[in-house]
Amino acid sequence: MQNPLKTLLLPVVAVLVCTAAIAADAPAKPKMKEGWDRKQVKVFAYACTDGLLEPTMRDYNAAAAASKVPMPKPFPEQAFRDSAFPMCLCIAERVAETWTLAEMGNNLLRRSRPMVDEALQGGRCKPDGMLGDVLKKKLQSPN
Repeated sequence: MQNPLKTLLLPVVAVLVCTAAIAADAPAKPKMKEGWDRKQVKVFAYACTDGLLEPTMRDYNAAAAASKVPMPKPFPEQAFRDSAFPMCLCIAERVAETWTLAEMGNNLLRRSRPMVDEALQGGRCKPDGMLGDVLKKKLQSPN
């Protein structure tokens, strides 16, 4: 007869061993520069998301009004946020690994702009979801 405790613990031990093996193989994450912490990185990511959302929503609403469609679809704000935030979080982490918070100072937009542009062009931190789909179409169009 099998030991019931052994039967219950075997899957738990297997998961722990696999998790340890994966963690050992994962590359170490670069450390954040002085002044940054997870909260600051998230604040940056939310500000980045809002910074992308406002002009996009404004352009969408202007295009909807110009189209003369009687009841255009509302801007899909949550889908946009869901696709932009992971990109912005990735960029925020890159910024925090590159410059100290003091070095960023009033140069936040200027210093992070190349990383944002790279992501929007399909490079590191490229967006997925709705924003990623829109950017793919834009890059593929001959305009």
